[in-house]
Amino acid sequence: MTAVRFHYQGGPTALLELAGMRLLTDPTFEPPDDHPIGERLLTKTQGPALTPDALRRLDAIPLPHDQHPDNLDRLGRELLSTLPTALSTEAAAN
Repeated sequence: MTAVRFHYQGGPTALLELAGMRLLTDPTFEPPDDHPIGERLLTKTQGPALTPDALRRLDAIPLPHDQHPDNLDRLGRELLSTLPTALSTEAAAN
């Protein structure tokens, strides 16, 4: 049986370690703030547990969607651009 390790980072972000791979879901690293989306306001109340630099090696980012700034913020996008693989939807890829 392969062990799975799950490290909650805050918000939608989690580090999964599985069979030697390190996957980071929905990378968000910005400090608490408001995120307006149309007429709604999402409020981030807590910062991330770790900074991108503290995560060390990452193999891929599974990203279910990127339409909300609370699922992929500016610092998360910067990290995404440094990795070889991101798994997402066609809309997010465009």
